[in-house]
Amino acid sequence: MTEFPDALPLVSIVTPVLNGARFLADNLESVRGQDYPHLEHIVVDGGSEDGTLDLLRKAPGVVWSSARDRGMYDAINRGFREARGQVVAYQNADDRYASGSAVSIAVRHLQERPELDLVYGDFRYVDENGRPLGSPVHPQEFHLASLRRYNFVPPHSTFLRRRLLTEDGLWLDPDLRFAGDWDWFLRLAEAGKRFGRVNALISDFRRHSRSQTSTVGWGPRIKEWRRICRRSGASLPVLVLYEALLMPLRRRWAGTY
Repeated sequence: MTEFPDALPLVSIVTPVLNGARFLADNLESVRGQDYPHLEHIVVDGGSEDGTLDLLRKAPGVVWSSARDRGMYDAINRGFREARGQVVAYQNADDRYASGSAVSIAVRHLQERPELDLVYGDFRYVDENGRPLGSPVHPQEFHLASLRRYNFVPPHSTFLRRRLLTEDGLWLDPDLRFAGDWDWFLRLAEAGKRFGRVNALISDFRRHSRSQTSTVGWGPRIKEWRRICRRSGASLPVLVLYEALLMPLRRRWAGTY
């Protein structure tokens, strides 16, 4: 068990899901298996018609709801509004925490660095069966100029202080469909919020044929990227260059993100 310098804050993990029964049990187990003692798990279902609700009915200690939503980021916002924790995070239904100490590690870093508003750590790709695909990926230290080129902050390995939402109003954009995390991190950084990197493996990102990453084409991506770039002043050509060519090569050969 990780030791902490001060009183333990409540941590709220939000999981958005829609017809995610195939991988949801793995996600639930990864949160339930955390060694952090002051934790709540909120699952926001978008109206699943597979076996998702059956899993949730049987899941001990999980707070969940089911209703139509506008998309993943709308669902995450709903979960954050319901959250009681001083620290919040979100973990998609097909992803999971990489170890039982992931939450403890992130919270300890926030407690030891009170000047930070959010922290992010390493992750690794896993296949449909949860088997690691290569070595862990190590995101770079935070730099806003780099974030304007592409999103190197892994949302599934990120924890933030809830006051950024409730006091500063920095919610996710519910109208975005797949790049809302990049938009969110840009707005947080542009608002002067302080990011910190944790040198530890936090989460597993699952690659599978039905993931949004695999199914979204370049047309919808570019349309959404263009909207974010106009709002933030980022360069769309530079972003496309990084996403289509440079980052895949770096992830493959250098294990960086």
